[in-house]
Amino acid sequence: MAPSRPVTSIISLEASPSNSRANRTYLVYFITGNPGLIQYYYTFLTHLFDLLSPKFSSSISLKLRIFGRSLSGFEVDEDSKFQESPPHEKGPPYGLEEQITQSHKVLEDVVCYDRLNGGTDVRVILVGHSVGAYILLEIIRRTREKAANDPDNGVRIAGGICLFPTVTHISHSPSGRKSSWLLNRLHFAHTASIVVKVLTLLLPFSMLSFLVSSLMSFPSDAARVTTAFVKSKYGVRQALYARDEMLTITSDRWDAEIWGAAHPSKHPHPRPALRFLFAKADHWVADETRDDLIKVRGLSKHSDEDWKPIMEVDEVRGWPHGFCIKHSIPVAERVKMYIDDVIQSDLERP
Repeated sequence: MAPSRPVTSIISLEASPSNSRANRTYLVYFITGNPGLIQYYYTFLTHLFDLLSPKFSSSISLKLRIFGRSLSGFEVDEDSKFQESPPHEKGPPYGLEEQITQSHKVLEDVVCYDRLNGGTDVRVILVGHSVGAYILLEIIRRTREKAANDPDNGVRIAGGICLFPTVTHISHSPSGRKSSWLLNRLHFAHTASIVVKVLTLLLPFSMLSFLVSSLMSFPSDAARVTTAFVKSKYGVRQALYARDEMLTITSDRWDAEIWGAAHPSKHPHPRPALRFLFAKADHWVADETRDDLIKVRGLSKHSDEDWKPIMEVDEVRGWPHGFCIKHSIPVAERVKMYIDDVIQSDLERP
């Protein structure tokens, strides 16, 4: 049986005023974790859209777009409204630097598309999951550097929301410690991908999907996406090409222009508002790494340093690192609150 919903590489949702032309567009640009298939987040993004769209549909001046794409090397089809050129000619697997560069380029392309279609004032809210949060912070840094010299044409980022973020010392996490030795083996990703292809070659899509659902206790939609991922040309090899993440995601590499500071920025765009959501127990984020980041960079409860990022640890619900498998709805509800805060703050700015 074929999947009931096609697995695509792009999700794009839009809400705009019914009887007038919007003066401002808020683009929620989502960056996946690894494995980087956007369809894992279909329920999350569509529920987030359903929560946000009434505000924009009833507004006389605001338009909403939610856009997300699979990371390069994870695509399972060629159906894309925003056709992309590959990060380099040799093909997958792509390293973290190439993922950042390509995600940044696609963001600029989508903003350009919206501007050409009447959205003269486009403001971006980045949302990143896991390694997508690292990509998010790097995009903010690079976007602000570029916009400093050309603010009228540069991308303006209003906020960034980091979900279960792996932004420092990923190799110190429980899973990082367990997998580093294997991922560091030179030909591991290539060899493992060949083994997976051989083992699954003769299995029909429906049978493999059933096995994934049964063995991993995945809902049917996540099982179908996983099956499409396993049967894709490069997906498994790209997912296992995480050695680059281990080597790159180490110490905090961002300055006050990203994290905020008490003094005003000289940049023509205000600093983006940052929100972080951590799990109480995360196999890809070490507790000490998380606690150190919150202590150094986060806003404490009794502090008047309201320019600092708000960092929250889920102490109650037990949301896991891979929230998109079974916990999309409650996490989308939390993210909706973050986005409301970012937009409210941004509306008060020029």
